[in-house]
Amino acid sequence: MTDKQRRTLAAGAVVITALLTATGCAAKKNDSPNAANVEAVYSDETRIGEVNQLKSIQEFCGSKPLKVALADGTGDNAWRKTARAEFEDEARKCPNLTVMPYSDAQNNPQKAISDIKALVAQGADAIVVFPDAGEALLPTLREAFKAGVAIVPWTANPGGTPGKDYTTFVGHNTINDGHTWARWTCERLGDAGGNVLVLGGTPGNTQSTTEIKGVEEEFAANPACRNVKLLNEPGKPIDTNWNPAQTQRVVAGLLTKYPKIDAIISDSGDGSLGGIRAFEAANRKLPLWTANDLNGFACAWRKHSAQQPDYHIVTVSSRTWIVRLALRKAVAAKQGITNDEPEIINIPIYEDSFDQAKQPKCDPALPNNAILSAQLSPEQFKSIYS
Repeated sequence: MTDKQRRTLAAGAVVITALLTATGCAAKKNDSPNAANVEAVYSDETRIGEVNQLKSIQEFCGSKPLKVALADGTGDNAWRKTARAEFEDEARKCPNLTVMPYSDAQNNPQKAISDIKALVAQGADAIVVFPDAGEALLPTLREAFKAGVAIVPWTANPGGTPGKDYTTFVGHNTINDGHTWARWTCERLGDAGGNVLVLGGTPGNTQSTTEIKGVEEEFAANPACRNVKLLNEPGKPIDTNWNPAQTQRVVAGLLTKYPKIDAIISDSGDGSLGGIRAFEAANRKLPLWTANDLNGFACAWRKHSAQQPDYHIVTVSSRTWIVRLALRKAVAAKQGITNDEPEIINIPIYEDSFDQAKQPKCDPALPNNAILSAQLSPEQFKSIYS
């Protein structure tokens, strides 16, 4: 992901912690891994679940004609363009849905407010919103919801209460990402163990701080991690702003400070490319590395792994497809159909260079920032990134 995209994600990253909502109700727990350690902050109707619990939109299309819209806080990067394509592809599966013109607020909170108001005035029945403006957008979401629009913010949490200020919220379980990366790291380091660093994004952002919480929980509880040493200060990921150039500078400093680094846990495939360059410049062997999937990150592994067979990577999906879940929730609500899909998703491993069935996917015909975990056809990928 790009620096700008990551900044907007961080502003409202899903906080899966033991907090209560404004109504005083904790989230329902499920039987997924780590469920005992996490509670969602949205409402007692929020559920944490797995990808295999997701359903086809055909179950929720209904029969009433609906106008649906995607209101984006910004649309100027590959991640947002991919999500837009996923939204439009999902809507096409219901013949009774009409997709309204795409709304791009261009990182302007006032334009984001105006865009949503305009969609409501033009007769939108259901709106999926990426609320980059955060809580500043909440009164507008509430106004649209009270006007009868099914409105679903996704990935970035705008605050407020589902069912009162908007229909529902969907996102992903960031603590679970930390557990996934830490578990893989410990298993791959084995009994020899090693030194591990966790790279984060902007200072204090909730996505990175909840991810490192999952990492620390896994390191403390998993016997496979007994010889692993986390070099970070407790609870503090190392700030990189999710920017490749800054990540390169930061990692260069870490290489000077630590003569032995055996694994990097990062959530940014884009930022990680800068970190990889720092290892190259220092003539240091590449360590185990985690990230969200990105074409360039996978291609970098393909480039270096032949000469460095101990260099391995794992990724979880960059989850642009969650916008499809947001659309299904909005359509089902407007059609009066119960949608029991989970709101918060545990993201599974997408690529694992140790696993022959999940080898990193590098497509040299696509740019580095292409997201191959998107649920799109090759023709759609080419259209997005052309």
